[in-house]
Amino acid sequence: MRLIQAGSGVIEIALAAEFTGSCEEELADVIKTSNPAANRLIILDFSGVAFFDNTAINVLVKLHALYAGTGCRFYAVGLSQHYREVLTLTGLDTGFHINSSDSEVIKAARTTDITQAVKPEPRDIQYWAPYVQKLVVTEVPPGAVNLNVNGRRTAGPLQGFGQLWEKTYTLDISEAGLTPSQVIDTVKSNFPALQPAENKFYPAKNGIKPGEIVLINASTPGGLVATAVSVLYAARDTFTFITPQGHPEAGWVTFRSFADRGVTFMQVRGLARASDPIYEAAFRMAGSALQQGIWTHVLESLARLTGVPARVQFTKQCLDRSLHWSRTFNFLRNAQLTSMLYALTHP
Repeated sequence: MRLIQAGSGVIEIALAAEFTGSCEEELADVIKTSNPAANRLIILDFSGVAFFDNTAINVLVKLHALYAGTGCRFYAVGLSQHYREVLTLTGLDTGFHINSSDSEVIKAARTTDITQAVKPEPRDIQYWAPYVQKLVVTEVPPGAVNLNVNGRRTAGPLQGFGQLWEKTYTLDISEAGLTPSQVIDTVKSNFPALQPAENKFYPAKNGIKPGEIVLINASTPGGLVATAVSVLYAARDTFTFITPQGHPEAGWVTFRSFADRGVTFMQVRGLARASDPIYEAAFRMAGSALQQGIWTHVLESLARLTGVPARVQFTKQCLDRSLHWSRTFNFLRNAQLTSMLYALTHP
């Protein structure tokens, strides 16, 4: 990672060839030492990026949450077509401007130009879901209700209404004697069975692979919620689900297994906001606790399956307490409301 320019109202940073979650602290330090209060334009140059994974999108969301309230504007330049599609699919293009109409603004602000350099071939294409404008369920598994999915777009944290939360659930799975990739394979192949009884997950026939849709029929205190998640990213030791419009949350949840100092962990990390004001109220009253119970149950079920102690550690952090009032009308796609109407007409 390299600072190209700091001053004249602009901070421009060339991102590392491998842009992952491990870059979060370094990126934050570079921006902080560049006096962001005096620089209202933050430009991230993707020209040299060859690997961009599912943990890097968290870095961008956190950066936006940290400085958006200060009046800073964000630009992503030097993007290959692949990375333009990733930012669009995740909704990050609404926070990090990538439109060609902004090019003159950027050009006037810059003292150097490296975006014309030959871009390296991305090494992560196989892990990301292919870009689709709208979701389509091609096959409905037996017993599943397909509702609130077809024709809807994916919705990342920048498309939500409520407070932005990062919630992390971690299980020490060392005693199982499995490698991180074996742990993830176990989670993928047993995912529906790991859920609590009221949470029905219906993976596609192809399983948890990039671009596949997993239907969800959940029984909640408010009744049936028929929705889904789309597999945004899937690699050997990790995968990420992104939510569609109308889902209780706007954002994603990442499942990852890794080794640290000889200890193997399985981790579930969600980064999301409540989709609309109705869901925000529900999360504050009871939904957040119910959600915590679900993911804790999943890791405890995994512990029982693999024969390790079911000790799940949980942490949470509110990254942005503001409400996005411009997203108020998200409630028009509220999956809980449409599911309730469906349940009344389809007993």
